[in-house]
Amino acid sequence: MNLLCLHYYFPPLRSTAVIRNYHFTQAFAKYFKKVHVLTSDNYTRYPQTVRPLAHNISVHDIYTLDYRTAMGNKGGKDAHISMKKKSSSWLQFFMKLQKSHPFNLLLGEGNFLYIHNAYKKACRLIEAEQIDTIYSSFAPYADHYVAYKLKKKYPQLRWIADFRDLQIEPIYDNVVLKSWQRRVERKTLVLADKVITVSESYADQLKIYDRPTQSIMRGVDIREPQVKYDKFTISYTGSLYFDYRDPSYLLETIATFISDGQVNMEQIQIIYAGRDGAQFLEYIEKYKLTKIFLDRGMVTQKEAMNIQSRSHLNLLLTSSSPELKGVMTGKLFEYLEAPDSLIICLINGVQDLEFEALFDKLQAGIVVYNPPLELDRLQNFIKNIYNNVQQTGAVQHNTNKSVLIDEFSWESQAKKLLSIS
Repeated sequence: MNLLCLHYYFPPLRSTAVIRNYHFTQAFAKYFKKVHVLTSDNYTRYPQTVRPLAHNISVHDIYTLDYRTAMGNKGGKDAHISMKKKSSSWLQFFMKLQKSHPFNLLLGEGNFLYIHNAYKKACRLIEAEQIDTIYSSFAPYADHYVAYKLKKKYPQLRWIADFRDLQIEPIYDNVVLKSWQRRVERKTLVLADKVITVSESYADQLKIYDRPTQSIMRGVDIREPQVKYDKFTISYTGSLYFDYRDPSYLLETIATFISDGQVNMEQIQIIYAGRDGAQFLEYIEKYKLTKIFLDRGMVTQKEAMNIQSRSHLNLLLTSSSPELKGVMTGKLFEYLEAPDSLIICLINGVQDLEFEALFDKLQAGIVVYNPPLELDRLQNFIKNIYNNVQQTGAVQHNTNKSVLIDEFSWESQAKKLLSIS
């Protein structure tokens, strides 16, 4: 029948957090008569990117008054805070509080006012529009809180709860009173008909709540090839997360190649695009690579994708620990959309077999670790690609496009989510 999506983050807000919500909603429009989306009106205070919507999708703005509201201004700055600013101890503590129950009801994104307004609007829609399914996304937790309240009032509804990230992340000390947060999360999700998340490792973390849980990765929308940069280019178009994402191993390898004469400094460049340029520059300066470094600063998603498509290698930084692996950021799938560029996945932590299996299946590039598990693996990979580019002008080994198209399109992922064969 009809579907109700609860998405604090949704277009036209310019943010990577909207991508999964947007594409799944577009795919849902093919399987439901009508799709209603409730989203925060905070997008009016930040830069926007208009995205086309299917004719049967209706978006309803929900009045919001939270810290994002206070930070924003009409057409103003980016909706996110740089890691440099987040490194202050008081701001880190505030971030923990605003993610933790009950403080998120007052301090967090989509606080009690958003929850109250979204719930009232949702009730009106459910009673008027023959809605039989609700789909809520995290983060923030506000959308799940609204869905929980709706499920209690309308038990006949099917509720799908999506986690782009985890509320309680074993790698990061990101909430206070962890045992209390787990009790609240268990009580909230007890009514969910299905819980989905981005990786098998994340799914394992959520299965403790005894709900049907499934891994639904982010989908891809393959882009047309672009002319590569004249220089051999390695790019990183993302954020740094304190010391959990560390490019040092890669930069040290490049610096060694240059000093040994295996790589010509005039024929290589490293590009960074994102809000953490100052922090990335500190790594660059440590390895004396400023002459080959280009900081593009904050760019639009379209500009970031152009950089990715024109680069020979794209750097993916993530983390792992014995308690949590499979931290597959949206950046990974954004890179996969440029299949004629390969990926260096540098994991800060322990071996992650889920990442390795995905890269093997897609022939997407290489997975390496900090500290290294194989000393020569990264060096040999970069050397081979660099020499190949110098000889042919292109990256000869490309990602497996047929598997990407068949198994990782947004529509195929939406079918898995809805259990449509």
